[in-house]
Amino acid sequence: MTVIEDTALDPSFWANYRETVALLPEGDATRVTLTQTDRYRGVAFLVFRFFAMRREIRKLDVWAATGTYRKGGWFEHPLSQIGFAVLSALILWPFFGLNIGGLALAAILTSVVALHELGHMAAFRLTGHRRARMIFIPLLGGIAIGGRPYDSRFEVAFVALMGAGFSAFLVPVLIAASGLAGSEGHRLAATLLATLAGCASLFNIANLVPVWKFDGGQVLRQICPGPAVLALASFLLLSALLALGWRAGFSPSFLLIAGAVFSILSLITVGSGVKPRHELKPIKTFDRLVMAGALLAVFAIHGYGMLWASAQLM
Repeated sequence: MTVIEDTALDPSFWANYRETVALLPEGDATRVTLTQTDRYRGVAFLVFRFFAMRREIRKLDVWAATGTYRKGGWFEHPLSQIGFAVLSALILWPFFGLNIGGLALAAILTSVVALHELGHMAAFRLTGHRRARMIFIPLLGGIAIGGRPYDSRFEVAFVALMGAGFSAFLVPVLIAASGLAGSEGHRLAATLLATLAGCASLFNIANLVPVWKFDGGQVLRQICPGPAVLALASFLLLSALLALGWRAGFSPSFLLIAGAVFSILSLITVGSGVKPRHELKPIKTFDRLVMAGALLAVFAIHGYGMLWASAQLM
């Protein structure tokens, strides 16, 4: 079997997809064997297809036994996702030291990832999605999924930026709360709040790297009117990120290696996006300027938060 039409993706996405169903008699029963093959575009998509196919087989098994179809699954259930978040924090704990401080850092990093994805989910709802969900994968982070395909380039840019944008509202509050706690003599609380602000700023500003797989690359692809402007904006944003890292105290050799890696990734991922079934609505000039201003504001807030936290903690 092949896929001829798709309501969300261009048919070229399914060019290499093949699915076979084999029915073999086995005594008084029939063995059903499902096989799928495709160009998976990376290990992550292969793993996703594996779990999706296993889930499909389990639902078929339940239907064959009971005659009823049960919607949903345990993997995306809210309680399961909370469990995965707790598991992720416990897995990270040894990397930061098996003590209270290490557990606090692991919990903070897990919370930062959850808040980032919560921002994407809020953006989905604000742009008209009836439902949005988060899938938390231990060690690999999380992913927010909307309830329908994207409708316009503005929607793509807005949803991508809101991951870091949502946390940008929290960073100034955390900085103020840390200062207040420190002035009242609560040094431990002040340190924890400063650590949370620093981790949130570092994680979110790293997601603004101008590479297609990151939020920054998604935003620039939607708001830049042409390849030349996109290349210039990507160079300026990457340069600003490296300069910020240098000011925060990262070693020059590490920053040079990171800059080279991200530059190569940016070149490799050019044109690697999945083509939608229907062309997205173009972004208006005013919306383009608004998103550019929002990107600069989010960068400035998280940049200040990272520099402030490094000055407080290092």
